[in-house]
This record gives sequence, C-alpha cells and structure tokens, in this order.
Amino acid sequence: MKSHYVFLSVALLASQPAASNCFDCSNTRVSISGSTGVAFYNDAYARDGQSILGRLSLELQREFSESLSLGLEVGMQNGNTMRLDIPKPVLNTLGGEPVSVVVKPLLDALATLKITPFDNPGLFGFVKGGIAFRQLQVDRNEVNDLVRLNPELQAGLGYGLSDNGAFFVGYQHVFGKNPNYQVNPLTETGHIENLPSQHSILLGFSILF
Repeated sequence: MKSHYVFLSVALLASQPAASNCFDCSNTRVSISGSTGVAFYNDAYARDGQSILGRLSLELQREFSESLSLGLEVGMQNGNTMRLDIPKPVLNTLGGEPVSVVVKPLLDALATLKITPFDNPGLFGFVKGGIAFRQLQVDRNEVNDLVRLNPELQAGLGYGLSDNGAFFVGYQHVFGKNPNYQVNPLTETGHIENLPSQHSILLGFSILF
C-alpha cells in the first residue's frame, strides 16, 4: 500500500505546470498510470472476495482532435487469495472445508477511447475494452489450476491538472463465470471450470509524456 501512495506523490510533483514544455508538439503521447482501489470477486466465500487492488499501466494514445483520443493500453494488477463459495452438498463431500485459491496477478491489453465533451477542457471521460490474461491456482494437488483469457471493460471520468498530469476514477469489470466446482468421489479429485467475475473501483493518477 505504501508504494501506491509514493507513486501518487511523485505523480503530483510531476504534474506541475513548470514541468510542461513542448508536449503539444505531437499528436501521439505516452502515459503511465498508477491506481489503487477495491476489488470484489463473485462466488467467493464470506468476505474473501473483497481485497485492496493496485494497478500499473502504460498507454500509447493518439489525439485526433481536442475532444477525441484513441489508444492502446497494457496493464498489470495484483490478484487475491480467497476461498470459493461452494454449494453445500459439494462442500460436505470436502469435509465442510471451503477450497482456497490464489487468483494470480492479472495482465491485460485494452483499446482506449478518451472524450472531452464539455466546455471545461480539464474534464474528460474514458472507456477501455479488451482482454485480460488470468490465472487461478488451487491449494490442493487433486484440483486443477486454470488459465483463461476473459473480456474486460473499464469506464470512468478524469480531470487534467496540467498538460501532462490527470487524476481519474474508474470502474473495472473483468468478465468471468461461476467456477462450477465439482468433485469426483471415485477418483477423489475436484475440477474447476471457470474464473469468477471481478468488479473494481479505481482511483489513480496519469503522467503524460
């Protein structure tokens, strides 16, 4: 958590107008964004699905007009350790103990759209969509691990403090399905079919170069 606050503090200093030079000389810009927030996983046992989230991303964006920018973003964010919410009949075959899993750090690639539709040039909206590479590891050898590519969508609002710095708040949804945990009593093995969906609220800062 401390690293998140350090990043945001450095970003604030970098956003001062004195740091601005010829950033407007090119329509293509690169931005680095850091954000933190709260993530909620579906199909988690009790309150295990809630966790603190940290995200770091790099974006290449092209400004087509004063109000429209398109880009491509790659990002990485931490995962979570939690227990799955398994139906009671299946849970009873496991001796009543929920299965613990590790959702590993997520990697994604997103197409981005930034719009400044208001008279206030500092306020903007954004939408991002793409693919998330996700992995799930189970703490039991007799249960399979998972690797999936899931659709991802982000949307939010931001406010530019200068030509090269902006705050933003966003919502992230990584699409998934019910894990559908099944147990085979004959082989004494378990099987997970899917990774659960993930919802997140993010607050962050972007530095543009």
